[in-house]
Amino acid sequence: MITLGRRTFSGPYLSPLWLPSRGAGLYAVMVPGWRLLTFRALHFGQSEDFSAPGLLRQHPRYAEWARIAGTDWNLYIATHEMSFSTAAQREAAQRELEREYRPEFHAPVASQETPSLRTMLLAQAMRMNRPQ
Repeated sequence: MITLGRRTFSGPYLSPLWLPSRGAGLYAVMVPGWRLLTFRALHFGQSEDFSAPGLLRQHPRYAEWARIAGTDWNLYIATHEMSFSTAAQREAAQRELEREYRPEFHAPVASQETPSLRTMLLAQAMRMNRPQ
């Protein structure tokens, strides 16, 4: 369990090993933080069904997240179930988390082939294990 904002999330789970459950809620895509057992949120999203095919891998930002993490095995996901919630309720909760954490990778991607300079510098800093 991990607490993000005022919400308790299940996980974080390694993305290649994650077995999504059926149900609606929020999810957080994360990478390991600068200190042991800490995580940095890259993206907050909401889904009507976590078990929908391609929830993560078909996301427009997936390639960028994988580049930042260095490998799929360094990319984590945490989920907060919101059974019987409406899309509006999930979107409001997602915006609340984004305001608090300010993830840098929630805007639409311009091109999947070319990462931004900021993305490349963040990935390099994370691989070298030093702050920006």
